[in-house]
Amino acid sequence: MTAQVPDRIKFRPDGDTHPLCENPLGAFLHCGGIGQSRGHMVATNNWRGYVATWLLHQDRLWLAGLSSRGGRIIARRRQAVDPETGATSKESTDSLEVRAAMIDREERPFSIDGLFPDADRGADEPVFAEWYSGELRIPEGEQLQYVHGGYGSTYERDRLILIERGRVVRAWVRTNEPPEPRNSFWNQHPDEDESGEPGPRDDGDPPKPEA
Repeated sequence: MTAQVPDRIKFRPDGDTHPLCENPLGAFLHCGGIGQSRGHMVATNNWRGYVATWLLHQDRLWLAGLSSRGGRIIARRRQAVDPETGATSKESTDSLEVRAAMIDREERPFSIDGLFPDADRGADEPVFAEWYSGELRIPEGEQLQYVHGGYGSTYERDRLILIERGRVVRAWVRTNEPPEPRNSFWNQHPDEDESGEPGPRDDGDPPKPEA
């Protein structure tokens, strides 16, 4: 999997944005059975098909922006209700035919207004992320190791923020040590010196000669 483009986060409404190696919107989409139509080309470095901008303000997490390359909202699962028990079950809708038949009739755009329609909210007003609980990771400093997949790369520091139902619970900074090189000569041949000859081994006391 290719390294993914991260979401963005800022600490004040008019502040700079920073990379966010977490996708809080994913929890909302998963619980609501919401997907995005893929009528456009999806980049290999952004399989989720969008980049969200988040705001940490007044100890709360807000969704402040959403870019999706013109995608449309589409339902991924259908709720089937048992008429006798009233229980609901989820039916898989992986096929393109079923998924296409369940496109929102209003054809709302995959945007903040499309996902959170509210006539009383202003055009630039963020949405409180009350659905999200988890740990935000904001990488800082120089990149120590690149990993070609997801958010696996290591940086000098990680700013970590614990969120519970959209509210900040705790924040701290973790310093990362440079990772050991992979597949190095010394990792593969710990008992050889630079010439390639076997080096001394510590196997305990030498055996005593027989009498």
